Amino acid sequence: MNILVAGASGFIGKNLLLKMPKKWNVFGIYRSSETFLSFLDKNKLTNVLPIKCDLRNAKEIKSIMNKLENIDLCIYLAANTNVRELVGEPILDLDTNIFPLLIFLKYFNGNRLIYFSSGAVYIGLEGKVSPSSKIDPTIPYAISKYTCEQYIKFYRNMKKTFKEYVILRFFGAYGPHEPPKKISAKLIKLIKDPEKNDFTVYGDGENYIDFMYIDDAIRGLLAVVQSNKADVTVDFCSGNPQTINELVTKVSKIFNKEIKINHVGDSPEYITFYASPEEMVRTFGFRPSISLKEGFKRFSNWLDNTVHI
Repeated sequence: MNILVAGASGFIGKNLLLKMPKKWNVFGIYRSSETFLSFLDKNKLTNVLPIKCDLRNAKEIKSIMNKLENIDLCIYLAANTNVRELVGEPILDLDTNIFPLLIFLKYFNGNRLIYFSSGAVYIGLEGKVSPSSKIDPTIPYAISKYTCEQYIKFYRNMKKTFKEYVILRFFGAYGPHEPPKKISAKLIKLIKDPEKNDFTVYGDGENYIDFMYIDDAIRGLLAVVQSNKADVTVDFCSGNPQTINELVTKVSKIFNKEIKINHVGDSPEYITFYASPEEMVRTFGFRPSISLKEGFKRFSNWLDNTVHI
């Protein structure tokens, strides 16, 4: 199988490359990560051909696509997920999320496209949601993700440059190789610091978070890769929503450390909705299985025992 991964050097991308069968030929597009080549070398990922490329550069994309032949599948992970930054400067949402995908779709010619969208498209709704919900995203990133979903359908149906798609509305993951700015990484860092017990949360902390351990997320993604189901939009979530305050309290109990929550400012991505994993079960045979306790313990052990690349 010949697979193209756009955004290969990110959190999801690195974990995906580690779990892919070595018999697959993988072309990994990355932009500027200085450590990505070291990561491939350290983990002996000889089946991965790294391709440095700025997805906003039409000439670069065209040149790469002209050289790649017989791509069975593309997994499009590339995204700017800094919601606070995008809310502050919305034009970045166009420049770093919509524009790169449009350039990519113009020149991509393959069989199947898996697009990592986001549960953020449901922003503004409350309670249980699903792909059948009427959505009207209200903030940058949510707007761009939904826009990109629509462009993918346009290219599939009108341009016919690829044969089929799967859109995954991903609710998030945590674990090895995640950015240090994420709440899970910050919590583990606090747990390991004997001198500190204060944790800062933006807003009142009553907004939901629903994420799964990265090993579950990759297992689910590989189930999609190996399935023949197509032209569907599915929520990719754990189905176990909790407030930020509840998450911090649960993690404090897992590691038996008292944590004091300090609430400041506001949250630009205030989530009041939740989704079900049942469509992933029915469509792709995947259900998350790693508990919050087990996931955070695994993540903590990885941080203790890994030279991070």
